[in-house]
Amino acid sequence: MTHQTSLHHSGSALRLVAGILVLAMLMSAPGCAAPGRQVVAIGSYDMTEVDHLLSSAAPAARGMALVVVKDRKVIESAGYAKFGPGTVVDIGSASRWLAAAAMMTLVDQGTLALGDPVSKYLPEFTGEKAGITIRQLWSYDSGLPATDASITDRTLTLEECVKRIAAGPLPSLPGTSVSDGSVSIQVGARVCEVISGMTWQEFFRVHIAEPLGMDDTTFNLMGFNRNPDVAGGARSTADDYSRFLTMLLQRGVWSGKHILSEQAVAQIEQDQAAASTIAATPYTTVSSLLPSTSGARPGLGMWREETDPGIGTLLIASCPGTYGFTPWIDYKLNLAGVLSMKYDLAKAAYDIMRVRQLVPQAIAAGLRFKDVPASSWAFAAVADLSARGLVTGYEDGKFHPDSAITRAEYAKLICSALGIQPLAITSDPFKDVTTAYWAAGYVAAAVHQGWLIGYPGGLFKPEEPVSVAQALVVIARSQHWKDTAILPYVDVQSGYWAHAFIEACFTRGIIKNPDPGIESDGKLSPEGHCTRAQACVLLSRLLALKP
Repeated sequence: MTHQTSLHHSGSALRLVAGILVLAMLMSAPGCAAPGRQVVAIGSYDMTEVDHLLSSAAPAARGMALVVVKDRKVIESAGYAKFGPGTVVDIGSASRWLAAAAMMTLVDQGTLALGDPVSKYLPEFTGEKAGITIRQLWSYDSGLPATDASITDRTLTLEECVKRIAAGPLPSLPGTSVSDGSVSIQVGARVCEVISGMTWQEFFRVHIAEPLGMDDTTFNLMGFNRNPDVAGGARSTADDYSRFLTMLLQRGVWSGKHILSEQAVAQIEQDQAAASTIAATPYTTVSSLLPSTSGARPGLGMWREETDPGIGTLLIASCPGTYGFTPWIDYKLNLAGVLSMKYDLAKAAYDIMRVRQLVPQAIAAGLRFKDVPASSWAFAAVADLSARGLVTGYEDGKFHPDSAITRAEYAKLICSALGIQPLAITSDPFKDVTTAYWAAGYVAAAVHQGWLIGYPGGLFKPEEPVSVAQALVVIARSQHWKDTAILPYVDVQSGYWAHAFIEACFTRGIIKNPDPGIESDGKLSPEGHCTRAQACVLLSRLLALKP
């Protein structure tokens, strides 16, 4: 449990963090591994099913790697069949997401506008081609053909390649039909060269690769070439690409610096061809295996795979490569994933689909902690609260289930569990809980609800461990329970101050008898410290009663 999740405060001796990983950067170090699988970072979620799937699928593809980042932390980084997160591969069409981001740095600078006609920068585009906009180039509805032989001609420069494209056909009118292809991206890249005065490779390096530390990502194929295939010729790694996706999830920020503005990221993610019909997407040939992609529409250089059907909010974005290299962002989970391989998109479609199903399932099952194994009496409850986003762990990857929970921590946990927002306070609620105290708003909310009370002298004692009796009293008060029962605990007699509240909790099944981990030998130990594990069990049982 963390500062965010009700069990952390700035004065703690053991400081909790927002997640259980110590990986602050998206770089990993090799670790011990089973044969054929090099695990380079330990995840906080149970990825066993993902592991089994990729271990089985990787040999046919001659290797795969998976990197998953959630809430800015690497939760899975693994390689299979002599293939790792740092293995450099051709990423095919996944190049386009990178290229579009590089282009948007010029929009941020004010030297390029998405509504500009291409002829403003490339006068060789004349006639109906003159009015093609920069936006249309990057959203696949420019009307230009999908492919052109000049893109693979290494004797040409990018300038010469684009001049040949300008002299070629225009199969459809600009702004009428979306057709996945390479040609318009090649033209868009040449515009960037003209404005920046750099080669495309240098432009990308300066504006995207270098600021993100993507040391293994380049548009150079077998050394420098003058006519890079911008739409499909980049090489990268799962590690590198995960940095790029994390930057997008952070609305353009990486390591405290803006690589892109928030507005630029929003433009990349918007449907930029809303009035155009869909003729072809990268998913057209695999839509039966990837049914969620049937309604995919273009952003800038990427694809809006799934949106909220009611309000159109982007839920999942991706940009799959011809060779199976698949980066994606799941905005619902604040997650970015990269499945790396050099194989074939159609052949790998089933495995890609399963990975993208299994990863969210693993996250929904909650965090896994080194000191709360599946055999633990509190495992189910800790996993339940973790899946609900109420608890995480310590920076050592442990949960410390036997540590006591403080009154302040419990105030935040119960409020968060029951959907009570912290109060906005303008004055100190207690002498020892100032407005600057990390849990002040939650303490004030719990007291306002009548669940917790202070001590004489205007004190709350926020750092004092909450007792088992106090924890049960808070639960009973929060539900207004007044049930009665004959209690089986020898240390809770009728005159005990919390007897009525404990009766109510026993009647409702919050505590039981026998109840391993909560009571022992018929004793509840009500004045004993309530541990983190016990708090999870009590609240998990409470939440299970909710509709």
